[in-house]
Amino acid sequence: MFGGLLKSTSIIALTAVAGLAVGGVGAKAADLGGDCCADLEERVAELEATTARKGNRKVSLTVYGQVTTAVMFWDASRTGGTFNRGLADRNTVDRFSENNVYVVDPQTSGTRFGFKGDAKITHDWSAGYRLELQWQNADATKVRKDNDEGDDLPEFRQAHWYLKSQTFGKIRVGQADTANSGIAEIDVSGTNIADGMSSSQAGAAIISDDILGPALENFEFNRRNIVRYDTPTFAGFILSAAWGEDDIWDVALRYAGEWWGFKLAGGVAYGQATDDTASLGDGAYTPSNGDGGRGEPSIEVLNGGLSMMHVPTGLFATGSGGQRKATGTVACDDFVPGVAARSPSGNFIPGKNPNSNGGNCDAEWFWFAKAGIKQRWWSIGSTALFGMGGEHYDAIDRSTQYWGLGVVQKVDAAAMDLYVSYRDYYDIDTGYTPAVPEGDFQTVVAGGRIKF
Repeated sequence: MFGGLLKSTSIIALTAVAGLAVGGVGAKAADLGGDCCADLEERVAELEATTARKGNRKVSLTVYGQVTTAVMFWDASRTGGTFNRGLADRNTVDRFSENNVYVVDPQTSGTRFGFKGDAKITHDWSAGYRLELQWQNADATKVRKDNDEGDDLPEFRQAHWYLKSQTFGKIRVGQADTANSGIAEIDVSGTNIADGMSSSQAGAAIISDDILGPALENFEFNRRNIVRYDTPTFAGFILSAAWGEDDIWDVALRYAGEWWGFKLAGGVAYGQATDDTASLGDGAYTPSNGDGGRGEPSIEVLNGGLSMMHVPTGLFATGSGGQRKATGTVACDDFVPGVAARSPSGNFIPGKNPNSNGGNCDAEWFWFAKAGIKQRWWSIGSTALFGMGGEHYDAIDRSTQYWGLGVVQKVDAAAMDLYVSYRDYYDIDTGYTPAVPEGDFQTVVAGGRIKF
């Protein structure tokens, strides 16, 4: 009896000592006097000073982002030779063969962070905002054979406010995605990160600027300073329209749904632009106004994509394509005497003879296809294996075909994607007369993306 009493007394004593050892925090917490509230308010103030805070209690705030980096191995070659420029001049291009390894920031889904939020106005209406900034130290699409950095500039991807109604749809004003933005990159497999898309391809500047091949574009207007409207979803369909800059406008129809075990997503878009800084490949066109002067050409774009997956087996297929062409009397820069064409990165390259099109720009086009399987073979997350291929042809007869392979491993516990991709661009045609130089390009990209 006395032993049990002594044991109980010892436990009580130890508990009391432990309470004193923590510096009296527990005692203060139990104190119902004024000191309790003062300490609590001070602690809350400390937490607010070290965390993201809202300017008011009416609009929500969410901080989000991702970090994406990779190692890129590439091997490029170009034949040398002499070709025509203008009607009489001849130019010589040196032969080169080079390979290297860079640490890069993939453009397929770059490093970025952002803030977004909304507030309820009525049971049907809400208002919101989105700010998103991307910064890449070595853009994989802009590195060159003599430059492993590319542009090191921040980019505002999103900076707009919006009003949204479940009944009437959504309108946004500011820097935002145009209607055709992402239309050629629709993908239900989640493999775009592994260079598995129709644009933003690693080594694009080496192909266009060093080998003098085509610009690898999918003709989307991407993000611009616009006004955009989206309808509510009707049976899986959403219709979008946007206008902005000086001037661009586009419309798009998208669909997403599931049928008989198939996940399906697709869309088609049409747009026009007269702003040569908005969508024309960094000034690829010049109006034929009699004096070879510059102005605002008009182009039209038609593009789209379709992606589907058989959910039980994980088999998937994705395809996209598009065309961009001038709608008025327009000549390409390299057809204007004394003016050379510019590559996508803005560097001038030698011109060529007028072709059979009388100096007018040809219609540009591309196609892209991808197919594979996605299954959860490992407990850490799903694995996707795929093959891909495509072709690009630009306004001054430059073209290339390519094929590739890729794998994406998801790590669910870390919101992470690990990936490896391989692409082989062959028979890169520079479009010159005679047909030299020509080149080849191969690249392997291995990296990861983690979201927060």
